[in-house]
Amino acid sequence: MATVQKKSGLYFYLALIFSIGVLAYSAWLIFNSVLSYEQGQTGEFYYGLILGAIGVGLSVSSLSTMRRRMQTIKTKELKNFTVEYCEKCFFKKLREFKVGDYVYKKIGECPQCKEELLISQIYSESPKE
Repeated sequence: MATVQKKSGLYFYLALIFSIGVLAYSAWLIFNSVLSYEQGQTGEFYYGLILGAIGVGLSVSSLSTMRRRMQTIKTKELKNFTVEYCEKCFFKKLREFKVGDYVYKKIGECPQCKEELLISQIYSESPKE
């Protein structure tokens, strides 16, 4: 699990550096295209201006997407719970969710009346602080 987090962190920083590099290069292209326009080279002006604008758009889009992902990651993790229920004696038990749980799954027998115990609900809660 720690190696997955390290890899995702590394990819995030590489993407961040790449996006900032593209933004800087695009700004340089726009600056040089303005200089070439002042010198009367209109062909280079349009070429540099279009490429610079595309680069700025892509890097701003990439940086805003990364910002949204960071906000999503910072949100609190939800805890999942499962409610076990007996239809005969109305016994209820709350426990943490286990992989493979689903509603109406037969768990075993009820500790009170020995009938079948089913999963009646699965829900999520944010941890209380």
